[in-house]
Amino acid sequence: MKWLALFLLLANLAWAGFFLGRDGWTAGGAAENAPLNASRLSLRPPPPPQADGPVAAPRPDKQQAYCVEWRGLVPDELKPARELLKGMAEERVMSFSEVPLDLRHWVIFPPLPSREAATAKLAEFAAAGIKDAFVVRSDAWDNAISLGLYAKEEAAKRRMREIEDKGIPGTRIEPQAKRGTDYYFVIRSEDADALKSLNEAKAAYPNSALSRVACTP
Repeated sequence: MKWLALFLLLANLAWAGFFLGRDGWTAGGAAENAPLNASRLSLRPPPPPQADGPVAAPRPDKQQAYCVEWRGLVPDELKPARELLKGMAEERVMSFSEVPLDLRHWVIFPPLPSREAATAKLAEFAAAGIKDAFVVRSDAWDNAISLGLYAKEEAAKRRMREIEDKGIPGTRIEPQAKRGTDYYFVIRSEDADALKSLNEAKAAYPNSALSRVACTP
């Protein structure tokens, strides 16, 4: 009887171990074959890398400029009109330039650093067969080489091409006011109201005229 009881006890233990082991195998297999959680799966590409440093803000559009010509001033009116514009430019955002009515076109080689250098350059022009050239003696253009003064810009350009064709580059054309010519003013501002105030200033010069023009760079 003792042997029978021991046999039944061992058989029960073996049977219980079998079921306990099967539960562990089933749990392990389920963990290895668990389905993916589709609700947590993202197919979006990763965000682009951020640039180092602050991002520059876009530049605002450049403000439009307005330009007006003031013509018809006689020589005696130029000085007071000039002083009037200077005062307005100090109080408002505006600028002006004085333009001669009659221009000449001066072909020159720019000023050289010394009188000796200018003399040597003049000899170079002479050796190339270029006539009517001389060294300038003046404060603004001292030691430049003058190569002709022309009424028409096209004639000045032909002279410059002639010199370049002889192998001497570097000449240029400088506009020069003709002696005794009249002048007019070009006024520029980004503030349209500032230019409107010119109408009041013009009242003191009844023979003059204001006209809107395109602004040059």
